[in-house]
Amino acid sequence: MLSNKFLRLLLVAVLAVCSVTAIAQKSDNIKPRWMHSSVIPSNSTFVYDVVTSDAPSLAKAREQALSSLMIQAGLEGGQTVETNVDSYLHESHSARNDKEDRTADETITVKSTLKGEPVTLTARKVDEYWEHMPDGSYHLSTLYARSPVNVTPRFDDLRLTTNYGGRGLWRSAIVPGWGQFYKGSNLKGGLILGGTVLLAGGIIYTENMRQDYMNKITKTHNTGNIRSYKNSADNFAMGRNVCIGALAALYVYNLVDAIVAPGARRVLVRKNANGGGYALLPSVTYDGGPAMVAQITF
Repeated sequence: MLSNKFLRLLLVAVLAVCSVTAIAQKSDNIKPRWMHSSVIPSNSTFVYDVVTSDAPSLAKAREQALSSLMIQAGLEGGQTVETNVDSYLHESHSARNDKEDRTADETITVKSTLKGEPVTLTARKVDEYWEHMPDGSYHLSTLYARSPVNVTPRFDDLRLTTNYGGRGLWRSAIVPGWGQFYKGSNLKGGLILGGTVLLAGGIIYTENMRQDYMNKITKTHNTGNIRSYKNSADNFAMGRNVCIGALAALYVYNLVDAIVAPGARRVLVRKNANGGGYALLPSVTYDGGPAMVAQITF
């Protein structure tokens, strides 16, 4: 009877998880970093704008995002606007261990009139993140690089990546789960940190109980009690050893995951205000060892 109830509860839990997963559709498992951390432009000829929009379809949400961008730039609604979208996806993809490096952009030129004068707005669509809501609508967040009207921008040379190199590793080496939190994997980071705390508490508890039974052995001469206390001490010693082994395994997994698993997609700016710049990128040597590559742009 008990096993049947357990199986029913397990089935209900699985169905609930599946239904939530089916409803909560999104473009990425982790929200991009630019949604909660501003991207700083390298020069004053443009700004980065995050535009949100809601619509019945993804195509409509993208149209609304562009309209909102134009309004934010000072192009009021109700004007005659000619929109020219030059979509060269200067797209270069590279992926290793599910971590993605991508260079992609869509240049947008908007021609309009403002107080009777022709104006031009130049923008670049850098990235987007969408969620398919339970009511069927789409909630879209779009990152644009946008110039003021009639200003020719010097847009940054950008790279989108889910790779964090050693940034997550050293954090997780200090506090298990910290690297996962830093990379945007909050659920995984919480599970690792919570598991570490529970296992550490288990080690302390089982060792204290083992020591308590060992102390009881020294205070009695009853062979039956000695045998019982020793069995209990051995059991707690085994529980302590299991907790130590599990904690060690969790810590190693935490380190491997911190450096191998992809994180929230982030924007790397590779040019400075003078048009040059550098970047330090994680790489591997020919024999498979870790390395860093310095990339200099003139």
